[in-house]
Amino acid sequence: HPRMIVSTIVVLIYATLHSLLLFLHVATLNVAMNSNDHALLTLIISGNFAEIKSTVFKKYNKQNLFKITTSDICERFKLALFLLLILILNCFQGGMNTAKIMEYMRVCGIVLVAELAADWIKHSFITKFNFIKSSTYPEYALILAGDLTGIGHEGIDLNHTHAVVKRLGFSQIPVVCVMLRFMYEAVRYAIVFSHGDTEYFFNTFAFWYSEGRWATLAGLMLGVFLLTLVTKIVLGFALLGVARKMLEGPAYVPPQEEKSGGGLSTTVKVQKESNTRK
Repeated sequence: HPRMIVSTIVVLIYATLHSLLLFLHVATLNVAMNSNDHALLTLIISGNFAEIKSTVFKKYNKQNLFKITTSDICERFKLALFLLLILILNCFQGGMNTAKIMEYMRVCGIVLVAELAADWIKHSFITKFNFIKSSTYPEYALILAGDLTGIGHEGIDLNHTHAVVKRLGFSQIPVVCVMLRFMYEAVRYAIVFSHGDTEYFFNTFAFWYSEGRWATLAGLMLGVFLLTLVTKIVLGFALLGVARKMLEGPAYVPPQEEKSGGGLSTTVKVQKESNTRK
């Protein structure tokens, strides 16, 4: 169908451009984390506080604040994932010892704390200047819990986790592309640096690859896949249990609806009533 072909082309172009931007983000963060003077890292951290200036003096309602909150959730997840990918790449490149790993973890802690501090200050200013109560954030949690449990999405033949991803505005395909690219680079470095270096941590896996022991490598990959699958299933059940416990808790009565933010309070009420009927 022509419409499907056009949609596929548009998605491919979008995914390629978005993946390129994310890859540039990871590359810049990689240079900043591995530089000696950390000048670029300081510039990146200061950019978080520059975000405060561009947001705190604008008028927001509850719906706008919810969009900012979901955007911050996605940003924190991507930052943590990118820092983990850089650590994996550095370990595969060799030369990483306990002292260097601890130093890297210290810098990662500084970056994450700066991100949290900037978001905390930003949300404090927004809620203070727009007279939004802190009780709004539990409403946001109830909305996400309702999406995860399927409340409000009855009759839709779709995984409930997709509703959460759609609500958060999280783009999965570009992040997966960047992760696969970095893992490919890590494996390539492991094969290059492991030859002749018996003390290299990944020397055994590189030896299996060079000797063509595909059955051993396939078994290892299958084991990793099964472990990841079990972790995903357990994490999914844990999140589902937490979401149901939130919705089955004491009835939450939101404050009097404001003209700017009544929609979210209404959504929370609908989710509570639907859960009570169940």
